[in-house]
This record gives sequence, structure tokens and C-alpha cells, in this order.
Amino acid sequence: MSFEVRYTDLAGRIGQLKTPHGFLETPAFLPVVHPVDQRISPKFLRQLGFNAVITNAYIVWRRYGEEAIRRGIHEIIDFDGIVMTDSGGYQVLEYGDIEIDPQTIAKFQIDIKSDLPVILDRPTGYGLEYRRAKDFVEETLKNARNTVESLRDQFNSRNQLETLGKNEIDKPIWAGTIQGAEHLDLVKHSTEELVKIGFDFFALGSPVEIMEAYDFHLLTQMIITAKNIVPNKPFHVFGAGHPFAISIAVALGCDTFDSASYVLYARDNRYMSPYGTAKLNELTYLPCSCPICSEHSVKELCEMDYDTRTIQLAKHNLYVLKLEINMVKQAIMDGRLWEYV
Repeated sequence: MSFEVRYTDLAGRIGQLKTPHGFLETPAFLPVVHPVDQRISPKFLRQLGFNAVITNAYIVWRRYGEEAIRRGIHEIIDFDGIVMTDSGGYQVLEYGDIEIDPQTIAKFQIDIKSDLPVILDRPTGYGLEYRRAKDFVEETLKNARNTVESLRDQFNSRNQLETLGKNEIDKPIWAGTIQGAEHLDLVKHSTEELVKIGFDFFALGSPVEIMEAYDFHLLTQMIITAKNIVPNKPFHVFGAGHPFAISIAVALGCDTFDSASYVLYARDNRYMSPYGTAKLNELTYLPCSCPICSEHSVKELCEMDYDTRTIQLAKHNLYVLKLEINMVKQAIMDGRLWEYV
């Protein structure tokens, strides 16, 4: 893995991460792209300046199977940039289990040419009793070990001359998922074990409910606990889809984020701003100059049919998220990240 840090302020940094589909400048927000029911065109995301997205490998496996292996994930979701793939941990959190083992979903992510694949984890969520949370952390670590052993077996079974002749940039960067949530000793244990297994890219799992409760104190503690162990490694935060969360997380040393918040908020008629969210029908004016807000009034948006309004609001929310990333980067360059946070 190659990760070059170019500028810093506090623990925040502007860096470049090499991937099979080019360089990803960090901090970066990765919009979630649904592989079957995506309402906002991935080409629009690319035009807006999002050079990386995340999609769900488990849903791709269930919906496309062998077709995805033939075509590759970039063609499946119609995105020519960098693609990160979640292995199905969200479905595990929602439904308790999924119909695939860690080795199979790992191989599938390689076969569909994911740039940033993720191990199959068992999310602890938030509010889970300690003993069960510990069991989930150990299950995630077991999956991580099994995944790495499976990948080593695949590597050793290939033609060594062919494998050694490939450039390092062609290899995907695997993310090891840190679990434990509010149980900080489990967060510490999870991170330390993932380091021992050999991961260079880390992703903090289970923060969504914490962020939804605006418990930034706990989120900060979770990040610091993990970052103290891997201060120089690229660090991803799952589900960070609001400017509130992004700015503080960058200041603490986080590099990449993902969320479907842009469309989930839109479905609930929620209008995103750098300072919070508001119900569209509670606004008198649109406090934004993005193309959506420049071309429509509150009344015009409210009078649209549900599907059209959802798409327009989702696009506005994406503009806000892109603006936030740019504002954070400029704050780093200016040496005023703390003031911005």
C-alpha cells in the first residue's frame, strides 16, 4: 500500500492513496451507490467531483453472481473511478446473518475487481451488552484471519512468475474493520489484532447510531482509541454522512468516509446544510447557491412529485457534502482546521 501525506493540520491530513483505478486524494467522501436501485447516476457523482464511491458486494453477489465477475464492479454500477465494496456487514447488522462465508465474499470482491474491498465483519452496533459485543469483535477478527489465509492460499496457487510480474498498483487495498463501539477496550483490542494480522487500511465500524444521537464525545473517544494504535495508516469511518461528523473526524486523523445520507435524508424531505438538517416544508428560503437551490424555490420543490423531489434534494445534499470536504481541505491548507471545527 502507498499512502502519501502532503499537508497536515492537527491530526488531519491531505494525502494520496494509490489504488488500481488511480489516486484518491484524502480527505474524501464516498457516496453509497446501490448496485440495483440507484436513484442518482454514478456519472453525476463523477461529474460533481466524487472520484470514489462505495457499493455493497453482498447485494451484487446475490443479484448478479457470475455476471458481475465477467463484467466487473465498475461496469455493473457504471462508474469509472475508484470503487470500495462493503462485504455485507450492514446486512449482518440488520438481519443477524447472511448467506455467505468470509472466504467466498473475499474472493468475489477480488474477482469483481474492487479497489478497496472490506472483510466480512460482525458489527457490534450501539448499546450491545459487553459480553455479546466481545463475541462479535472476536467473530470479526476470526473472519479477518480466515480472509487473509484464504487470500494467501490463492496467491500461492497462482503462477508465481505471472503474479510477481504485476505492478503493486494493480492489487486491491483490503480494509480491516474495527468493532467494539462504546466498549473502548474492545476497540483497542480489535485494532491491535488487525495490525497483527497485517492490515494497512482500517475502517471504524458501528458509528452510525452514535452519530445519529449526536454523541460526538463518544465518537471522538472511539476514533482516538483506534488512531493511537495506527496514527499513520489511512483510516475510514463507515456511515459518516453529515458535515458535523466529517470535520471533527478529519481533525482526529480520519481520511475517508461513506454514507447514503444524501438520498436517505432526501427521502425524508430533509434538507442538508453545513450546520444541520431541516425539513424542507419548514424552510422559507433555500440557504444555498448550488444549481438545485439556484433554480428552484422552496415552494417549487414542495410541489414536485415525491420521486422528482427526492432526486433534487439528494443532489443538493451531495453538493453540500462536496462543499464540506473542500472546506475541510482548505482549512488544513490554511492552518485553521481547529477554528473550522
